[in-house]
Amino acid sequence: MQHLDFESVQTERPGELIAYYKIARHYKWALGQLFDKHNFSRVIILEDDMEIAPDFFDYFEAMATLLDKDKSIMAVSSWNDNGQRQFVHDP
Repeated sequence: MQHLDFESVQTERPGELIAYYKIARHYKWALGQLFDKHNFSRVIILEDDMEIAPDFFDYFEAMATLLDKDKSIMAVSSWNDNGQRQFVHDP
C-alpha cells in the first residue's frame, strides 16, 4: 500500500507551511484506508520514535469500553505534556 501525493497544495494564508497540509492529507488518506477500506473499528497511532509505558495497551483496552458506551467521545489520547522525563520520577 502506498500513498503518492502529487497534488499541489493551496494554503489558506500566504507563508503557511505546505508540509502541514501534506501531513494532514496523508493522515486523511491513511485513516480512510483503515476505517473505510479495511473496516477497522479502532486504531492506535504511534510515531516511530515513541517509547510507551508498560501499561500502554491496558490503558487503551480500558478506554475502548468508554468509546463503545459514550458516543460523544471521538478519540482517546495517551499524550501527557507533564509525562516527560524532566517532570516525573518513576523508580
